Amino acid sequence: MSQASSSRNAATPRYAIFVMLAVSLPFLVGALFSPAPGMSIVGFQVPFYVAGVIIVLLQNHAINARMIRAELDNRDLAIKDALTGLPNRIFLQEKLRGMCSELAAPAANGGRPFAVLSMDLDGFKHVNDRFGHAVGDMLLRKVAERLRRAFRSGDMVFRIGGDEFVILLPDTSEIEATMLAKRAIEKISVPFDLGVGTAIRIGLSIGSAFAPADGGEPELLLTCSDHALYEAKRTGKGRYRAHVRAAN
Repeated sequence: MSQASSSRNAATPRYAIFVMLAVSLPFLVGALFSPAPGMSIVGFQVPFYVAGVIIVLLQNHAINARMIRAELDNRDLAIKDALTGLPNRIFLQEKLRGMCSELAAPAANGGRPFAVLSMDLDGFKHVNDRFGHAVGDMLLRKVAERLRRAFRSGDMVFRIGGDEFVILLPDTSEIEATMLAKRAIEKISVPFDLGVGTAIRIGLSIGSAFAPADGGEPELLLTCSDHALYEAKRTGKGRYRAHVRAAN
């Protein structure tokens, strides 16, 4: 029974050890003071048996802990961008699916509007070509830091590849999204000092889509925000454009 307890309670070793000691102690005392022949020998063996079971339990606990840590590390690697530490495209799709599924929920439990901002950097290719990929990578990390600071604590910043980023703004009106997008453009327009002897200047273009006004499916919302981003870059870059809805 103690062996089964050690395996079953490997995740909670302190509780399992307490149970085994509580169960074994009366048996140990009874065996040591029993008038039956040979029971004193059994009593002397009990502490060694309990100690062995505790060792097995602690080993099981260590193995389980390592397995859980490995699973968490693998999960972290799967959903994070290695360069910037931001969530990546995989986690964006996962999160966006969840937010879209809540749109159909009753108003008390979900269904809150949210914004999707698609953005990329203006002039990043020139920096990469002139100063090299190492400086380009450093610039992307600095951009990621500024984007985190530009948005609210509950907003989610993703890097989906190259110099492309997506921001999810939960429970956000179109007016709030516009203000946040313009603040991000202002922050990125401030020159970067990357130790190359000259200030690095880049811009940021942003396009937005809103749920449920522009749709309730992840692919549709991303397509709408991408179209708005294209329009922002087409009209001069360093600008923000919301998706233009078709007239009914």
